[in-house]
Amino acid sequence: MRARSFVAGFVVGGVTVALLGRRRRRAVLRDYGAVDAACGVTSRAGNLRQRLRGMVFRAQSGPAEEDIPDDILVERVRAQLERPVSHPRAIDVRAQDGCVILAGPILADEVEDLIRQVASIAGVRSIQSELDLHDEPGDVPALQH
Repeated sequence: MRARSFVAGFVVGGVTVALLGRRRRRAVLRDYGAVDAACGVTSRAGNLRQRLRGMVFRAQSGPAEEDIPDDILVERVRAQLERPVSHPRAIDVRAQDGCVILAGPILADEVEDLIRQVASIAGVRSIQSELDLHDEPGDVPALQH
């Protein structure tokens, strides 16, 4: 019996909030006027149109094979290391003709995310791992906080 009362009260409360939310939105539109609301819709539609055009252009152009200089590729990879790795300074990054070489100590549970992140960077053709895997930071100075 208590469960039914609770569920019924929950449903009634949800419906009340939904109805009051609609009334409030309508009141806000009335306060700002139809012209302001129309301008907001128009600008959002224009933004959406531009985004869609960009997506269509990227899809039509196909995957771009970029020849990126190795030093720029290294900087791109370095910039992305903080996302998947807890100790990004411990990772040494080198590049040679689009092949990214990763070396240094890393926690074993971060390797998969690191490889996935590096592979998604524009200009990376392949990844060579010379990483030293560790289950725990232990006595490895580079993995200490």
